[in-house]
Amino acid sequence: MRIHKRVPFIVTYCFLFISLLSSCYKKDIQVGSDQAESHTRIITVDTVSVVLSSYVVDSFITNGNNWAIIGQYSDAYAGKTTASTFFQPGLPALSEDVTTLLPPSARFDSLMLYMRPSGYYYGDTTKPFDIAVYELAAQPDYTYLTYLYNNSNVAIKKSWISSYSQKMRPSLKDSLKIRLPDNYGQDFYDKIQAKSNQVINETSFLDYFRGLSIQPNAGNAAVYGFNLADSSVRMRLHYHLTIPYHVDKYLDFIITRTGYQFNRIMTDRTGTTLQKTFAEQREFFANSTNPFSISQTGTGVYLKAKFPSLRDVLKINEVVRLMNAKLVLKPIKGTYDYYGNKLPSPLMLRVTDASNVAGSQLLDTTGQAVQYRVPSIDDVYGINTNYTFDVTSYVGALLNTSGTAERALFILQEDVGAAKQITRGVFGSRQNDNYQTKLVLNLLTID
Repeated sequence: MRIHKRVPFIVTYCFLFISLLSSCYKKDIQVGSDQAESHTRIITVDTVSVVLSSYVVDSFITNGNNWAIIGQYSDAYAGKTTASTFFQPGLPALSEDVTTLLPPSARFDSLMLYMRPSGYYYGDTTKPFDIAVYELAAQPDYTYLTYLYNNSNVAIKKSWISSYSQKMRPSLKDSLKIRLPDNYGQDFYDKIQAKSNQVINETSFLDYFRGLSIQPNAGNAAVYGFNLADSSVRMRLHYHLTIPYHVDKYLDFIITRTGYQFNRIMTDRTGTTLQKTFAEQREFFANSTNPFSISQTGTGVYLKAKFPSLRDVLKINEVVRLMNAKLVLKPIKGTYDYYGNKLPSPLMLRVTDASNVAGSQLLDTTGQAVQYRVPSIDDVYGINTNYTFDVTSYVGALLNTSGTAERALFILQEDVGAAKQITRGVFGSRQNDNYQTKLVLNLLTID
């Protein structure tokens, strides 16, 4: 404990404490003339144990969020993650009659797959982005109700139809240009020009061409994000008119049936602290051997913090009122950098308990907005890099309620069902001497 200031308590200020009693944790404090020699103090307590763990969900929804994440990344803390995406390009919207758009004199040129990165990446971008494009062998179908999950799958045809391997500059959002087989493009062109049954409507087309999957090859060292909401991923059929002169034209096949587009995100946690020791294990506690816990929402890893000894502060006989409480998370130096291994930003809090079901979000001090925090970076030493959350109302509720030892907070970058990134953070636990996550309480006391 550290004493910040000492203020004389005199009889003329008694009425101030009458108003405080409604929020006191000790209800038997006597206020009167016999307290004339008493004093008030504001003390700081940072010794309440914060029990950190990593909670790994079984599976999580990845469809319907207009986002593709593709690549592979190996991490000593969280494991090797492989991300691939599945989608269905639909028929072009024809602005004119087919006979006008594709007259007999027009000629097919190429069928291209264009992919413009969103700017998000995680990992080593100095190595080539090495991917293969596969045609789906079956229609995607929901795994449960209207959901597809990170471990859902759709059969693909045995051999890839195209590939790509180049260094990426995701911050510049350079488009990937992947040429698909000419026989595919010529067939699409001929069927549209002839108004074949396979292109009468979108349903017929998707029965004929079920869609694509883009999967990373073994050489990848990073994952990349693609925003599908702005049609950044599309097939484009290039052709040209010859009469009366050469004019370049194209038709776009944009992603349709967006509810069936999903990402398959699988992580091999062999050799990490998140490797299961028994089949049903979900929670992995920090300990003296591994004094840290992990947050990687995009692969289903929640950072969890609980405070089982919190109510021990009520044993301080003088405690009158909690002034404020802050949760200070300390990322471990060397587990992050400014480029490939960026810290998750921002983070937010959700309440939970022994059920490990994510509850409501923790709001800011106004009670109106979700409390998001970005890391405060210690550029000089790295020792003081932190995320600091105001948890006054949450801690106050725990102090006023018995049986709350299993209540906890999940620290997340995004809700798992809407997660678009696999950015990872490693946070020091109470067993970590240099990077210890702490709960800091300021208490008003009487003695």
